[in-house]
Amino acid sequence: MAISNQADFFLNFQQFGDMRLRARENSDDAGAAVARQFEGLFVQQMLAAMRSASNIDSGQHSSYMDFYQEMYDKQLAQTIAGQDRLGVAKLIMQQIPGDHDSTVAAAPAAALEMPPVKVAAMPAAPTVEDKVAAVSAKPAVEFEAQVAATPPMAEALAAAATSGNVVLGKVVADDFAELAQIERANQRWQQPHNFIADIWPEAQRAAQSLGVSPGLLVAQSALETGWGRHTLKFDDGRNSYNLFGIKAGNDWQGPALGRASLEFRSGALHSEVSRFRAYATPGDSLADYVDFIQSNPRYRQALSSAGNDEAYIRAIQDAGYATDPHYADKVVGILRGELLQQTLAGIDPGVSSYG
Repeated sequence: MAISNQADFFLNFQQFGDMRLRARENSDDAGAAVARQFEGLFVQQMLAAMRSASNIDSGQHSSYMDFYQEMYDKQLAQTIAGQDRLGVAKLIMQQIPGDHDSTVAAAPAAALEMPPVKVAAMPAAPTVEDKVAAVSAKPAVEFEAQVAATPPMAEALAAAATSGNVVLGKVVADDFAELAQIERANQRWQQPHNFIADIWPEAQRAAQSLGVSPGLLVAQSALETGWGRHTLKFDDGRNSYNLFGIKAGNDWQGPALGRASLEFRSGALHSEVSRFRAYATPGDSLADYVDFIQSNPRYRQALSSAGNDEAYIRAIQDAGYATDPHYADKVVGILRGELLQQTLAGIDPGVSSYG
């Protein structure tokens, strides 16, 4: 999330002093600035309400996570409010007597109308018991149903999305539905068995092309991504689905993202910033991995090891696929490990994960 200027930074307290000064001077834009701050508070409470109704793995939860998540939400709310996309600030300005921006006055009443009862009389904040009951009652609901079960701010969002309100309904519903979908997808891969199950069908197809077992490709991607937990992600949270740590060279024409990585150089670990390939789906990543191996002459020896997983992974290490001198040993260890073996036995009992 880019911060275009210092005024957009949520810890810039100087802006509040500036607003007070403009208000004392009867500045024309003082009311609009205050309205945007209220819009930011609206978005902030809405995000908090949505998160309170989400299932979060307790193993991933900590006070540090809460602290940084709150900072992110506050900055996100400030940025959204500064873009005047939701229309809340415009609605507030409509209720203030006096002359305002002509674009607000000329807007159709139906497009900017918000039920006065919803805004004027907010229900009491839910108790902890209410939140727990809402989550336990619907652990895997879709975004629309989840919003309907959350506290008052999300209820107002749901009402706006179904009221024909173009400004709030369309923009807010689309943006936050996408945000919720990204978060659900990222949370799913916090469990290794979900990661294995999701990539297994495509791993089978890719393995057939390379002459190795699909379990070997799952093991290699598990090493590269920490069982899917640490796949590279864009700034907005979208997954790059780079399952094999393939970097984006000058010949790569697709999307990419820059990230720091640890590389072995002269027998020691060094942090380097590199560009990595990004994909729309895990299947695209596996297909590109097959093409990457088959089209690169230095991996011919690996391809000649068809039917022998250990010989294949050691051959691509010797050809320079990874700088870690223990790369092949780690992949083989995961391949023969209990976690992968037990998960694959549950997914497809008739298939051995390694040859």
